[in-house]
Amino acid sequence: MSRQTLLFALLFLVALAAWQLGDIELAPEPTTKVENYQPDFTAKNLVTTRFDVEGRRTERLESRYAEYYQILEQATFDKPVVYMFDKQGEAEWKVTADTGVLNTDDNVILRDKVHLDGLLPTSFISTLDTPYLELDLVTQNVRSNQQVSIVGKDFQTEGVGLKGHLERKYFELLDQGHAIYFNEKR
Repeated sequence: MSRQTLLFALLFLVALAAWQLGDIELAPEPTTKVENYQPDFTAKNLVTTRFDVEGRRTERLESRYAEYYQILEQATFDKPVVYMFDKQGEAEWKVTADTGVLNTDDNVILRDKVHLDGLLPTSFISTLDTPYLELDLVTQNVRSNQQVSIVGKDFQTEGVGLKGHLERKYFELLDQGHAIYFNEKR
């Protein structure tokens, strides 16, 4: 019995020591530093137009409000509108959104209520709607990983995910695609 008593006494002392050490106040963890970048410049009612080497307009960007961050190499936009022009200088596509970001590699990321309009009468797509769209201004590639709805002259289609090319008029829904085609009676 004395071994059991000695074992319980030792266990009691260890528990008491652990309880006393548990009351020691630990130094607070250092807080992580949150970067708060300030824009290098801001603009209201921004309009910027890009031209090719022959002097033809290639795209035009408008925004209600814009901020440029040199350290991040990007500009942010409120209510951006992007116009893409064809080789004859006609406005072929118009893309609007609630917010957007332009990176230095000419990649525009548009978010919230993204709406693309085909402006030419021969446009394969009349409208495209999605909550998220990436647009490369140089290559004219578009992509999205969100729900996409496309309306054309003779069809309507929806799906999740999109990849395409504006100049080649190529669009592919990546998942859960379904379409309705309209045939006129002859």
